[in-house]
Amino acid sequence: MEMAIKNEAFLENYLGLLSSLSKESKVKLVESLNFDIKNCNISENKWIDELYGSFLSDKPTDVLVSEIRSDRRFIREVTGF
Repeated sequence: MEMAIKNEAFLENYLGLLSSLSKESKVKLVESLNFDIKNCNISENKWIDELYGSFLSDKPTDVLVSEIRSDRRFIREVTGF
């Protein structure tokens, strides 16, 4: 029940912000939300599983590591006292 109250508070805040939008912007927002709802393949209980994953690459690990290390840029200069 507490989550429903928080969701309502968020909804009221967003509606307050959105009330100043033009009619065209509101229609576009509704279309975007409908598209998002229809194309959402993540179940509500499994959303956390989509937050992590492996990095996909054909390069070997040692090549990736060397590329990352070679692209590092250190601009801080250490000065003596």
